[in-house]
Amino acid sequence: MAGGGGGSDGDVGFQIAPMIDLILVLMVFFMSTVALQQVENELGITLPGTGVGKSEANKEVPMNIGIDEEGVVTLNSEPKGDPKDRDLPNLRAALREQVKLFNDKIPVVIIPQPDVPHRRVIDVLNACSDVGVKNISFGG
Repeated sequence: MAGGGGGSDGDVGFQIAPMIDLILVLMVFFMSTVALQQVENELGITLPGTGVGKSEANKEVPMNIGIDEEGVVTLNSEPKGDPKDRDLPNLRAALREQVKLFNDKIPVVIIPQPDVPHRRVIDVLNACSDVGVKNISFGG
């Protein structure tokens, strides 16, 4: 067979069609993954915690008002009211001083013992209300 007529010599050459198919599949893949990517946004909310720029002197420390079973009222572990004293003038004076130093939003936590009469808790709430304390909560 000397003439080069219809024989196959095995050299097919470089096939460009499968390469184009592969490039198109890769393009579709990358385009679809880019479309699924979410853009991050800022929510604009303030999380609770220490504020930026507050000094330690102006930091609002909660005022803890304790009431024991006998009716003795304490403010940050200092006695401020006798069991028979319904008006609690010492507690009112101390709270009024704190409201003047800071503001009316200073946190006050009332911590009554389990067997405290309800009227004693109401006496403390009346004292807080009279001096203008607005941020009151109960703790345990």
